[in-house]
Amino acid sequence: MEKSKIRVIYEYEFRRGTTVSETARNINAVFGEGSTTKATVGNWFKNFRDGDFSLANEPRGRPKTKVDNDHLRAVVESDPSQSTRELASIFNVSILTILVHLAAIGGLDDLV
Repeated sequence: MEKSKIRVIYEYEFRRGTTVSETARNINAVFGEGSTTKATVGNWFKNFRDGDFSLANEPRGRPKTKVDNDHLRAVVESDPSQSTRELASIFNVSILTILVHLAAIGGLDDLV
């Protein structure tokens, strides 16, 4: 069943006063095991209790990066001997994040 349709059922059951467990059990009984989980129903019921009855998908996406590639390039060019650990400390991010951004700007080899 499409998510948008099942969300209408969540709202219906919420407005009826059905519990999270009953709602999950009812939906799975009608539409098949695994159609929903208590955790999913619980999340939607929390939204409804908070007054949010929007059933649309909220835009997700990646969090905004803390590392500006131009700034990283300038820092590396000013002192190419810095380790990724030092760069991670300067930008207050993980070493993996620094490695990802270094790869995006061409890595250390292209900068030196």
